[in-house]
Amino acid sequence: MRRAKHTLWILVLGLMTAQCGGGGGEKEARDPFAAMKKNKVVRIAIDAVNLPFGFGSGTGVQGYDVDLGEEIGKDLGYTVKWVKFPFEKLFDILRNGEVELVISAISITPERKKQFVFSDPYFASGNTIARRRDKQGIKDLASLAGKRVGVQSSTTGQLFMESQKVAANVTLTKFPTLDDALGALNRTEIDAVVGDDPILTYSIAKSFDNLMTTGVRLTSEDYGVLLRKSDRELLRKVNATIARLKKSGTLEELHKKWFQDVLEKTALARKKMEEQEGLKTAPKVISVSIVKTGSGGFRMERLDGHVVALSGSNGSFTSSPINTNGNHGNCRFPNPIPPGDYRLSMPVFKINEAITVPKNATRSMTLDMSISGDKFHITLH
Repeated sequence: MRRAKHTLWILVLGLMTAQCGGGGGEKEARDPFAAMKKNKVVRIAIDAVNLPFGFGSGTGVQGYDVDLGEEIGKDLGYTVKWVKFPFEKLFDILRNGEVELVISAISITPERKKQFVFSDPYFASGNTIARRRDKQGIKDLASLAGKRVGVQSSTTGQLFMESQKVAANVTLTKFPTLDDALGALNRTEIDAVVGDDPILTYSIAKSFDNLMTTGVRLTSEDYGVLLRKSDRELLRKVNATIARLKKSGTLEELHKKWFQDVLEKTALARKKMEEQEGLKTAPKVISVSIVKTGSGGFRMERLDGHVVALSGSNGSFTSSPINTNGNHGNCRFPNPIPPGDYRLSMPVFKINEAITVPKNATRSMTLDMSISGDKFHITLH
């Protein structure tokens, strides 16, 4: 009997040992962090069609986020293995344990924090509007009412446009990448794109001279490295790297490396456009040219000393005295004249004609007056 009990006890111990060993093996198999430490390789997922944060063909990849990921790998003492996926797939492959980190210009949001954990912020961002340069009417969220707007799938830009209440009757079109959306905008298939400001700004500066951003951010967001909630030790190490890069100025250097030339080009283009827009509404310096045509008996010297007058809602303006030479005469308005509708008068001829000073990107114009017999023909260009 004692022998039987002894045998039974050995069997129980054996089962307990097997269960403990099997449980540990299952945990290790499900824990990619343990595999990472064992293999000295950290797998990082990235959307490689996301300039300038991640891009590259074949197995190669480069960008702001790649530089950040390599710094994290260096501090961990591990080799980085970059894994490319479309943006909307990044969350699933992290959840399934196919990678340890996701670094791909991912905005930190309350909804995403319900399922994952984020590192400390490493880049300040936000959504803005991109439009064609000739569509000055699109300048803010309200101006998107009734428009066709492109967004990137599964991004905060899509979520924002689906939840906003300011612009009514917006037709949303979802694209795999912001670059695809910008291409559609450039082809006039849509009216605007809402998406991450730094990505839109970079892509437009590099590839779309006909497009621009409004310069107004609709949201304020931060990018963070994405991890599973269980990987607290890895999170601590990632945050330590980000803190080091901030303190050393490396993050600032990365920003200059990937954005400085783009920001300078964007600022220059915006300044030029603002100057052109300003010229359209700027007062015009107007010169007057008078020419006698035909063989009428009118003597041009009769105009000497007389003036041309313009009167309208923007004020009244008088030219300098007319000076003639043969069949030609000239004068000028000494004060610039704002664009608008005016009445042109010339008392010596009892002329009272409607004339418009247009909005255009010039500072000077010429008023041509031709005299044929007792008739005047007036053009402003």
